[in-house]
Amino acid sequence: MEALLVDKVCARIWSAGPRTEDLAQRVAGALRDQIETGELPVGTKLMPEAHLAAALRVSRPTLREAIRMLSQARLLHVRHGVGTFVTEPPRPVQFLLEHIRSMTDIIERSGGRPSIRDLKIDFVEPPIEVKVALAVRSKVGRISRVRLSDDRAFGVATEYVALPRGLADFRELQGYAEGSLYGFLKTRLGREVSLSETTISAVCADAEVSRILKVKPGSPLLLMRETHYDEQRKPFLFSINLHNTEVAAFTTVRSKLLS
Repeated sequence: MEALLVDKVCARIWSAGPRTEDLAQRVAGALRDQIETGELPVGTKLMPEAHLAAALRVSRPTLREAIRMLSQARLLHVRHGVGTFVTEPPRPVQFLLEHIRSMTDIIERSGGRPSIRDLKIDFVEPPIEVKVALAVRSKVGRISRVRLSDDRAFGVATEYVALPRGLADFRELQGYAEGSLYGFLKTRLGREVSLSETTISAVCADAEVSRILKVKPGSPLLLMRETHYDEQRKPFLFSINLHNTEVAAFTTVRSKLLS
């Protein structure tokens, strides 16, 4: 890391003007600027901690916290006993709300490698919200999982599936392991998503979700509730998804309403 870049980072940290961030956040922000502009390219090794802290006029604990923030954001990689290196920024997972696509397809189109973990499939009495959305009175299948892109957890998904044949359909549902749930439901249960209604709201990460997604408690998340309908316009799938806003982005296309 060249002295000129250290001077730029230092100037950014100690620049005049109102400060709404604490010192560790300012250090992280200054380093992030250099990484995102390419002035600190992928593979760059930072100066040793003691030297960099002295050059930036901050304490080692402050620098350590800033590096922790950037490591959590996948911008720095700490190799203990070797050094701290700039890594390639993670690719955002982009959602175009007008199109119905499986999350597997969305991640792949964003350049990521989709996978899941902590998969659990059970047969449950649904909460009232699900009963109303799916117009059911009996038990439904529930699929719980953590979604990953390039091995980074970015979403917690809970999906409820209406099962007209009860346990017979549930046994089919237990065959799901990974990949597109939409594709699985079409192939194994003969139910294809043709229409979805979506509600999106902002929430804060609680302690459990923070642990799963590796974000700070209280971090902003996007809560996405979706009711999915088959070709006969019958609701059969209700999804509740929590997305890490550092990774996932929702977009929409709007046009002028013609009267």
